[in-house]
This record gives sequence, structure tokens and C-alpha cells, in this order.
Amino acid sequence: MKILVYGQVYPDSFARNIIVTLEDMGHTVFRSRAGDMDVGTRRFWLLKYWLYNYAGKLMPSLERKAEDTLIQEVADLQPELVIIPGEQPHPAIIRAIKRAAKCKVVQWMSDQLTSFGRQYILAADYDALFFKDEYVVQFAREKLEKPAYFLPQACNPKWHHRPAALSEADRKKYGCDLTVAGNLYWYRALMLEPFVGYNMKVWGANAPRWLESPVTRFYQHHYVAEEEKAKAMTAAKIVMNTMHYAEILGCNLRLFETAGCGAFQIVDWRPNLYKFLEPEREVVTFHSRRELKEKVDYYLAHDEERQAIADRAYARAHAEHTYRHRLTQLLEWTFNDSPIISTTR
Repeated sequence: MKILVYGQVYPDSFARNIIVTLEDMGHTVFRSRAGDMDVGTRRFWLLKYWLYNYAGKLMPSLERKAEDTLIQEVADLQPELVIIPGEQPHPAIIRAIKRAAKCKVVQWMSDQLTSFGRQYILAADYDALFFKDEYVVQFAREKLEKPAYFLPQACNPKWHHRPAALSEADRKKYGCDLTVAGNLYWYRALMLEPFVGYNMKVWGANAPRWLESPVTRFYQHHYVAEEEKAKAMTAAKIVMNTMHYAEILGCNLRLFETAGCGAFQIVDWRPNLYKFLEPEREVVTFHSRRELKEKVDYYLAHDEERQAIADRAYARAHAEHTYRHRLTQLLEWTFNDSPIISTTR
């Protein structure tokens, strides 16, 4: 198929994983310049975020400029499908895309519902909406009669795998008892504060200045992605996966990436977690800070049990939870209008 992907492309971004997987599947994939960003240019991303959330409200022409570029690309390329992973163009832009080409337009939302902003995603006339949270799927279908489907995130075997070997330099740089990769906000910081006396590393570009927590001193001020992320996860004894509190009936990206890298993780319990990884056999769960502390101490002292759990998660992730699995399902539902709303067994 001829597919256009409109999203931010940088190392290990959602759009990049989608693009490289579709190409591996044999599709002709175009990367939209409208949603693109230079590799590693984090300042540009922050500027775009500010423009979208603040300046765009005062000067709508600013946020429409990139969207006009998208419409022109669609008119020139005439794709059969446009995939929008997480970006939220104005509903008028989706209508304009459909006028510019006879194509399907779908949204695969990568964030939890607190990131819906002005709710363009609900107002736009998409041919299919894919959410990682079953609660949002049910809401969109029942309340708004939208063509919503449950499509969790995934791992990419191209780089979410066990590194062939960790050098001494790798072990020195990434090795630790506990690690976290991702944004640092109050909930996550509060969950990690009981471990300030541990050998812990938090991977990310910068800790927010407003976060007054002792956990910030563990920030490495370095963004890890792809092969480097695999090294950071597998070099740590435990990956701490504290999901955002708005992941109601869904699971975060880190669940699948960590399992795909063959690393051991302890994760926030979620009602539907069992659909992806078997609790206490393929992944260890917790309900409270006290339980988290107890399980961290236990598994730090039991290397063989940690490894056995990580091995089972690794096999499951690569057998069932890759981007190829998800995109095969996305294409099937988009073009066959399947009534099924779950990817689970």
C-alpha cells in the first residue's frame, strides 16, 4: 500500500516505529514533513508544544501552517491511507485530506486521555480511531458512536531486543539496581522516593525545574532510545514501570518495550494487564509503595527468579506484541470494518 504517516519522527518515536515497520512489511511509506522534526532537536519539540497549546489559541494561523503542508502532501502523493499517530489536527484538516485524496484517515493515539487537549480527536471524521485504553474505546463507541478500536502499543524487534553483549563501558554507564526511562512528574517521583538510597538511574533529557524531589538527583540528563534503550534496560537489575494514573484500562508503552528488551520489570497493576503479560509470571506488579518496596528488595536478592520472569516476558512480547502485530490488525480493521474491539486472545 501507499501510506503517509503524519507524526514527529525522532529516535524511537511512535511515528518512527510505525514507519520502519510498515516499510519492513513491504509498504511504500511517506514521512510527512508537516509533523517532522530534526533528529535530536528537543528544543524544536518544546517550541512546537508551546505553539500548539498556547500561541495557536491566539493566532490560529500558526498551527494551521503545518496542517496546510500536510494537505498539499496528500494531494501530491495520493496515498491510500494516512496514519496520524498521536498528533491532533483540527477536524477541518481531516475533511480537507479526504477531499484531496480518496484515502482512509486513521488516528492511533499513543497517549492517555489526559492528553486529548481540545479533543479534536473526538470531533474529527476519522475512518478509524485506535486507542490503547479500553475505557476510551468503550466511551467513544457508546457515547459518540465512533469507529473506535482497542490497539495497545508494542515493541519493535529491530531495536527492542537483548543486546548481543554489554561491554565494560556499557555496564559502567547503564548498570544499576533500579532504572526508569521517561518523563519525571510528581506521581512517578513520589513512587521512587523510597529508593533514594539505592543505586538508581533515571533516563531522560531534563527533570522539570518545578519538581522539588530528591529523585531528581538520579536524573542522567540523557535521552535513551532504540539500541541504547535496550542497553539501559538490560544493564539494570529492575526496570521500574510506574504507569501514569490516567492509564485506566490500558497499559503504557514501557510495558512492551521493557519486555521486548528482555529486561525484568515491576509495574503498576492494571485490571487488563493479564491480557498482555501474566502477572507474577511474566511481569511483577504492585498496588502500593509499601508493596513496591517489598518486591524490589525481594527481587534484588533473587537473580534467578528475575531472569526467569524476564525470559518469559521476552518470549511473549516478541510472539504477540510487536509493531508488526499491531499494524497488521490496524490495516485489517481499517479496510475490513471488523466489529472486534480487542486484540487479546
